[in-house]
Amino acid sequence: MEEKIFEKDFSYRARVNGKDGVITVRPEEKGKPTKKNVVMVGKAQMWSTTGKRNPQRVVQLQAPEKSGDLIGDMKEQFDGIIAELGGTPSPDPMERPLTTQDARLEVWLSKERHQLVVKKTVNLCETPDYGTEISNLEAELRRCLLINRTSLLNASRA
Repeated sequence: MEEKIFEKDFSYRARVNGKDGVITVRPEEKGKPTKKNVVMVGKAQMWSTTGKRNPQRVVQLQAPEKSGDLIGDMKEQFDGIIAELGGTPSPDPMERPLTTQDARLEVWLSKERHQLVVKKTVNLCETPDYGTEISNLEAELRRCLLINRTSLLNASRA
């Protein structure tokens, strides 16, 4: 049996069959590309798959590992892809909610408008001393702003 030694590494797509002591190697046919209708905006991509049973639309978004606002960066890329396709991104008045520990306090950050929107809810029937309740919500708001300081700084610079 003859043995061949290759000086370089290589890879090869093929079907290998062995029958009656004979090995046959048949190169695989080059298939059709799996991506079609590719739209690229920066590093973000959208494409359709060519599967027969389950064709799909796929979106790939990329953001820097140390992004201060990961969701916001990806939303900008997605809006860019939608604009490239001729659509209009859905209007989002409040870009994203900021995390709070209290259900009576809701905080949203809108980078486009450079606004911070705060909603405080005090039930006057449950809390006769609503002044103290509002002060407690102010303390929770300060804690929320401290936690989300990076997102707020990025929004003010944009």
